[in-house]
Amino acid sequence: MSLLMVDLDGTVRKPLSGQIHIQHPKDQGLIEGVNVALSAYNDDWMIVGITNQGGVEAGYKSMQACIQEQQHTLHLLPMLREIYFCPDFAGKKCFRVTLHNAHNLSKTQWSGQYRKPGAGMLQLAMAKHHHSPATSVYVGDRTEDEQAAHRVGVRFQWASNWIEQHQEATSLKLEETTP
Repeated sequence: MSLLMVDLDGTVRKPLSGQIHIQHPKDQGLIEGVNVALSAYNDDWMIVGITNQGGVEAGYKSMQACIQEQQHTLHLLPMLREIYFCPDFAGKKCFRVTLHNAHNLSKTQWSGQYRKPGAGMLQLAMAKHHHSPATSVYVGDRTEDEQAAHRVGVRFQWASNWIEQHQEATSLKLEETTP
């Protein structure tokens, strides 16, 4: 089994309101092509979300609203097993969100490294699911995502290339099956 870690904002989801950031938990839609890209990963893959959520510390959203936002993302993308998020600028806090729970995982050896470009959330996800950098991939849309992946030695893929690659593969499969 391998581990696919995906950034959320700008990689798999965007605000429906047209604002820069998600305004409330249900103000989110999927980026075109994301379902196709994620569906390319079969049962041999564990898929998790990784996201900075500095809006909590900045006062733009409450911790509860942030947790509800991640849970709504899990409803939109049922192939995601869980989401790791860092709500502070110092990178000292990390929470793991599932459909029904949120767990504070802040007190680990990676505290202070959770916020990307730190690699703490990636390291935590790999440790929780018993994966190494060699069996893990991280997809993101920002330089901070790429830096976090490189810090821990995980293969990185740019979101736009990742989506395009899977859309092309799906198109080729459809062409092959069409008489």
